Amino acid sequence: MSQQPDIIVSVDLGTTFTGVGWRSPRTPIQVINDWPGSGDRGERKVPTKLIYNADETLSSWGYMCDEEDDFDYQVNGHGTTGKIRREFFKMFVDSENLVAAQEQGVLQAPKTLQEAQRYATDYLKQVYEHIKRSIETQVGLSYFPGGWATMVVDFLFSVPTTWTRMETINAFKGIIRNAGFGVEGPRHSAQIDLTEAEAAAVATLKTSAIKFRQGSLFLTVDAGGGTTDLSLMRVTSNNASFPQMAQLAAVKGIGIGSTLIDRAFIRLVEQRLSTWPDVRDKLPANFAVRMAQGHYFKTVKHKFGEKVYMQPQFKIQMEGVSHNFSHSGLGVENGRMVFSLLEIQALFDTQIEGVIKQTIEQLNWLKENDMADQEFVILSGGLGSSAYVRQSIQQHLVSFPHPNATKAVVVPCQDPQLVVVRGLLLDHQQRMETGHMSVLATRIARASYGIIMKEVYSPAKHFDEEVIQDPFNPSKRWAVNQIKWMIRKGDMVNPNTPLVSQFEYHLAERDTTRIWTAEVVISQNEPSFLPTSLKQAGATKLCQVKSNLEGVQQHQLVLKQKRGTCFAKGYKFYLCEFEVRVIVAPADLRFELWFGGQRFSGNHEPIGVQWDSAGARVRAE
Repeated sequence: MSQQPDIIVSVDLGTTFTGVGWRSPRTPIQVINDWPGSGDRGERKVPTKLIYNADETLSSWGYMCDEEDDFDYQVNGHGTTGKIRREFFKMFVDSENLVAAQEQGVLQAPKTLQEAQRYATDYLKQVYEHIKRSIETQVGLSYFPGGWATMVVDFLFSVPTTWTRMETINAFKGIIRNAGFGVEGPRHSAQIDLTEAEAAAVATLKTSAIKFRQGSLFLTVDAGGGTTDLSLMRVTSNNASFPQMAQLAAVKGIGIGSTLIDRAFIRLVEQRLSTWPDVRDKLPANFAVRMAQGHYFKTVKHKFGEKVYMQPQFKIQMEGVSHNFSHSGLGVENGRMVFSLLEIQALFDTQIEGVIKQTIEQLNWLKENDMADQEFVILSGGLGSSAYVRQSIQQHLVSFPHPNATKAVVVPCQDPQLVVVRGLLLDHQQRMETGHMSVLATRIARASYGIIMKEVYSPAKHFDEEVIQDPFNPSKRWAVNQIKWMIRKGDMVNPNTPLVSQFEYHLAERDTTRIWTAEVVISQNEPSFLPTSLKQAGATKLCQVKSNLEGVQQHQLVLKQKRGTCFAKGYKFYLCEFEVRVIVAPADLRFELWFGGQRFSGNHEPIGVQWDSAGARVRAE
């Protein structure tokens, strides 16, 4: 059994709400529910929201924004109070999302990527400080200065499946670090662990009331605030204590979430108001936004689809408007704006159509690959908890039966809004208790990764390639810039088995070089069309990996020598052999340096990674 950390914390940074859970070896999963400003409501998630002062200092965050959220200022802009509200910034940590939003004129879009990253950092700083205070109180460290910093604390983060580029992952890792996670104590660590889809699948397998059989197929659909993540899984072990599953197809992510329902509602309200400008001008600023973020619309959104709640009309209170106000043109009765059932349905249906389309694509994949029928579609996340969403997907599967889902049942996940938080912790717990046996036994590689090597020259294989002479052996030549593919797109990846690349360097007798650089490349080509060298198209440099073996003495190397003859000069050199091990995580690459059969760790950082900007922008999907 592996050594347990003192505290393990999972963080699910959401587009609209953020959840945090933690556990220790002696306690079950605890969900933080004492967020500042939430009063005694015991809220288990905190709004992903900030308010800045006019001088750009932080005024409030999370629930505390409600206390000054008087809408006298513009959304993500300056207004009469000089205050600025920032939200939805998680979506814009991905530069592609930011550019697309700016082109579409989305009001919430920051001006630059750096702005989006600053908002995310400022927000997570507040989350970190509260996590620290809350856990210190729970474990009795509040009055012991430095107690938190001396503990072994692991922080686990999830990322959306739509974040497929290392550029975005690396930016998020910087945000996490700058916010304080994994840096306050010498035994603190922070890492990106699972994608949101994978964490949802883990929690489903570990906690669902469904009795999965070995071989059961299920699709998790984690529909949150800004993205919907899908993951197709097969149960490989239904062991009650330590179940496992295998990913059948690469996880999918789409830009669908509850925030798009909010945007559609804002447009609906603004369309009405635009036809009566005399009334609109008398209403508070940003009135449509105010209605979308108000308690009354949120209730409609969350309850829509529940049988007892469905009605021909929905009357939503207009906050700040007198109960005596009515206007037939605007559809206002006694201070409440009236919407038909079809109008509310339309807000959901566009998003549901997108989810159904992706669900059918996953089912088609099963058919094309001669897989068994899928038994369950598991819904999680804020949008996934909607009764209307669940009913609509089930009705589609019944009305338009798919050959690979003839009896598929759509079921809500237990505790759908915290499924990612729980999944991260449950997977970590199983790894600790079993010696690294993950709940997710294998996953599918979303791209091909290779390493640049040199190969002994072969005229048939290396025609027109760059060739160099061996400096010690005159009879040997090497073809350089050859690609050794460590893993190919679509391969099954075992998260507990690193990819090993062996290196050997020849050193002269007094050569003390101990630092070498290797280059990793990425390709989206199909496996049968992967290039074999950098001279061929299809591979992009992803990063440089610097191996630092300083401290290794000459006697630890392998001596190679050959005596000379009358016809050939002898040679003598030292052989330095080591391994670079690559751990292909769901949304990250991690590297280890091994020497002499052991992981190398000197009085320095043994391995350093420098990411190539072009390669980091290549999608892994």
